[in-house]
Amino acid sequence: MTDIVSKLEVLRDVYDPTELDLMLEKLLGITLSRQRARLARYEQDLRSFEERYHLDSATFSQQFEAGKLGDAMDFFEWMGLYTLRQDLVQKIQQLESVA
Repeated sequence: MTDIVSKLEVLRDVYDPTELDLMLEKLLGITLSRQRARLARYEQDLRSFEERYHLDSATFSQQFEAGKLGDAMDFFEWMGLYTLRQDLVQKIQQLESVA
């Protein structure tokens, strides 16, 4: 992490603030676009589970965590995917707050 901070400090010292801001905006935009595409793939996979089991992912998560659904491999995959989606949504929100 220190290496990243050092690099950012060098860039801050070398570039005009406006130019650096433009570069960071572009990087944020690219990152946000990639994360949104990833989110769309996760949501498509989640829809597949939801249709197969006739249950929305939020309800599934609550029931799975409460131990009401058993331990089928599909359920562990679904829960992992749902958790990844939730984490990704938070990251996207962080990016959107500064983009």
